[in-house]
Amino acid sequence: MLKILLLLPLFFAATPESLCRRMQAHLLIDDKPSALEEAREAVVLFPKHPLVYEMALRSFAVAGSDSEMMELWKLYNRDFPECAMKQEILEQMCWGVLKKGGEAPGINTQLISIIGSALARDMYAVSSLLAGLRHENAHIRAVSVELAALYGDQPLREELLRLFREEKVFEVRLLVLKALATLHTELLLPELMARVSDPSLAARERKEVIEALVQIRDRVEREELEVLVTHPRAALRQLACETIAFCQSKEHADLLHTLALDTNPEVQVAALRGLGLLRVPPTRRIKRLSRKTSDPRVGITAGWVWLLGEPQQGAAALGEWLEHKDEEVRVLAASAVAAAGPFGVALAKERISESTDPYVQVNLALALIGQREACKFACEVLARFLRDTPERLMFSGEGLFRPLQNSTLSHNPAMANYPDVVDQTVRLELINLLAILDYPGANEAIKAFLKERRWEVTGLAAETLLGEGDETAIDQVRALLEDSDPQIRAEAALALAVWGRDQTAVPTLLAVYPKAERSLQIKLLEALGRIGDKQTIPFLLERLEEPSLTIRMIAASVLLQTLNS
Repeated sequence: MLKILLLLPLFFAATPESLCRRMQAHLLIDDKPSALEEAREAVVLFPKHPLVYEMALRSFAVAGSDSEMMELWKLYNRDFPECAMKQEILEQMCWGVLKKGGEAPGINTQLISIIGSALARDMYAVSSLLAGLRHENAHIRAVSVELAALYGDQPLREELLRLFREEKVFEVRLLVLKALATLHTELLLPELMARVSDPSLAARERKEVIEALVQIRDRVEREELEVLVTHPRAALRQLACETIAFCQSKEHADLLHTLALDTNPEVQVAALRGLGLLRVPPTRRIKRLSRKTSDPRVGITAGWVWLLGEPQQGAAALGEWLEHKDEEVRVLAASAVAAAGPFGVALAKERISESTDPYVQVNLALALIGQREACKFACEVLARFLRDTPERLMFSGEGLFRPLQNSTLSHNPAMANYPDVVDQTVRLELINLLAILDYPGANEAIKAFLKERRWEVTGLAAETLLGEGDETAIDQVRALLEDSDPQIRAEAALALAVWGRDQTAVPTLLAVYPKAERSLQIKLLEALGRIGDKQTIPFLLERLEEPSLTIRMIAASVLLQTLNS
């Protein structure tokens, strides 16, 4: 009562419109405390005015007063339900929650805010990403770089260019390179050329620079190539090989023949890979390289070129590498057979039963499945491998030969549960193949996968690592929603949501949430974000009242994704 009496003079002077203008003015100059005070006074003076409701909600959101915001929204929803559910209103509330998280002191909280903002796929995320790119913490900068590459707005490009020139942390620099290459930033070409010829550049960074140069350039003149081919720096000679292959410049194949005999094995491998991609017949010297070389990578790549040109003779040469004493070499050779496509089928059929190395067998099985040859037997090999191999898996490399092998990945701070996430996506990819080929044991493989491995592929990992499941596999997972085991039902619902974006998973996800631990609740919310079912909006609004700021931020991000789906 006292407060109302004190406000009586204002009541006679103020109108809803004037109070809203004052709130707006305070927000424009970023005076949050004054906007908050004006909002509280306006709600007392005009408790049921729709304009006051909207402006006060915005003020509470921007000021980070979550509890007042939700209390006021519930009153607004009671008095004007259609207005309260307007997308603009709900989005303002969500961005308020995310912004509050971004300003919180904890690194993890700020990280969730940036990821949540970016996954919303909204223009408002750009400011959050810019803040992340300028953050003092390297982990936050690394995540922001990966997310900025998904947007590509001009302010983000400019900030990535600045980071390319100034970033000191090696891992972040590599991510910046990849992002700029993805965005085809041609302004970077002169600086990349200067950097690749720097003798002090680390080998891993030089590789990324070369890949970035090749990705950005879509054409190169003969004169430029000749300069690169004769350059004393091996990295620039390798760049010539990669460029010829990428641009499919068969008219420059003679330069690749020259570099196939280079003294540097990295250059040799790049030249041989280019010859194979251009389908240039193997010369006598290349055939000799397939057997007489000190570097297995050179020999295997030369054998692959020979296999493509003369399958019978090339199979004999490449087959020798399948029996090498070193497992890593054997597995690389098996992946080369797979990369040969139809030309490797005969060799794969011959050696898959002879080999006692399960990793060689499974890579040869993938070679056969890729060509739809001996599928029943290959699926049996693949299913047995999945069942009997408990260690983490990965596809090694990003280029031509991608052997399936034992994982050597370590923790990645930019992605939670990183080695396990990669293992999970690989296994899911293999199970998907079994389902596509109607292998009778595919259902059991899916069930075992869901039973033994907690579903971790959510959030950023889902966006960057995971594709969409085949409809056949999705149907088999969908059937597991009726399984007697509650764990199987929950994991199946998560898989359907994240892998298949399937709305049939929603009732199970919502039913599991109330009694789930917080870590599982986070995964359930992220899974709902992948689906984007607007019927979940009331549930998500309730989550904005959760005591945990982490849950509120994730719910806000998911609600934004759902509103814009």
